[in-house]
Amino acid sequence: MPCPWVHCCALYQPCSMCAMQLFLVNDVQTGASRGFVMGAVRQDGHLPFPMPDRPFAISQEWRELTFMHWKVDPERLKPHLPDGLGIDLFNGEAYVGVIPFVMKNVRPRGLPSVPGISTFAEFNVRTYVIKDGQAGVFFLTLDAKSLVTCFYAPRAYGLPYRYAKAKVKYEGESLQWRSRRSSDGAELIGSTSNKGPLQSSDSNTLEHYFFERYCLYTEHQGCIRRAYVYHQPWSFTEAEVNLESNSLLESYNMGLDALSPDLIHYSQGLLVKTWPIEVAEKIHVDDRRDFLFLDGDCGLCHRLATFIDKRLGKGKNLGYRPILDEDAQRVIQTLPTKLRDADSVYLIRNGKPYIRSAAGIRCVLYMRWYYKMWFPVLWLIPLPLRNIGYRLIARFRHKFFKRPSECLFRVD
Repeated sequence: MPCPWVHCCALYQPCSMCAMQLFLVNDVQTGASRGFVMGAVRQDGHLPFPMPDRPFAISQEWRELTFMHWKVDPERLKPHLPDGLGIDLFNGEAYVGVIPFVMKNVRPRGLPSVPGISTFAEFNVRTYVIKDGQAGVFFLTLDAKSLVTCFYAPRAYGLPYRYAKAKVKYEGESLQWRSRRSSDGAELIGSTSNKGPLQSSDSNTLEHYFFERYCLYTEHQGCIRRAYVYHQPWSFTEAEVNLESNSLLESYNMGLDALSPDLIHYSQGLLVKTWPIEVAEKIHVDDRRDFLFLDGDCGLCHRLATFIDKRLGKGKNLGYRPILDEDAQRVIQTLPTKLRDADSVYLIRNGKPYIRSAAGIRCVLYMRWYYKMWFPVLWLIPLPLRNIGYRLIARFRHKFFKRPSECLFRVD
């Protein structure tokens, strides 16, 4: 059949190749160590969906957590959520949580923690959301005593970090926590005590709904992003709190008694691995392949797809879609405006979008080793020269590539 696609071809940036590595996950509550090989975190049975099959980005510990939850009217909660996220209800009820705790030993994978930077108090307000069947957490705010985190996380992840003078520490048998935001004075002051016996959550319970969340959502550069979060199942206790001030929650005007949470839990904490944020929209919810979006106007793109297909490396699988395909457009329309209007080849690799030469160069990462070896060499070409090459190919493509009489480009 005649090729139905219209547009041009182009090529666009890198991602380091993921090496397999061995590491240990320590369950801080039981002291057990579990060794497993990583290109991915081991896909344990407690996970509601698979973790990415690539190395995690950041390791951290969440310690001395007090979980306070309030039932909230979904209509009062909805204005605080970005379009594209649904409220995850439990038996028809929505919840908002306030959690003071200590972030400990936060560090990039393979690097040591840094004294004075890697450990700090954090106080967050969160709620529970769902997208395409994947339940997760959405943060309304994260107040932290870390200038580095408050500078970096909003830019890299889109997470709403704000600097606050905060502390979490024991005074006798009572866990005291206090936070005051520097910008507007929003504060949380209270203490946790009378902790009960240790327990874990069963499926379909409210505690399971609160605790067993393995991804977070954020709005970054105008689109919904997802970041996967791995940890062992939570252990926790019921607890009591004495709340002296909670303007942190009151500032959201949800009509709640901010000093009287409906449910209270405490946990000593656990070890957590997180991945970089990625585009939340997928071709199919359960399709974890990378995708290349191409045109077919001049015959170049289907030739490129055929060339890659015949030279795919062992275990590599790359999906294709024409740019004007409904699935591709659904993903493209969730990208930042600069990428959405690029009129280019798109590569969605590990959930990150690339265009033009950055997309084209990364294609060699799916190919056999003697093509992969060119990856670092191609990046030595200055960006202006790569852009000139791209523009020349895009402008004069019809002089080199005729429109195909039959579309040879496979979709799946």
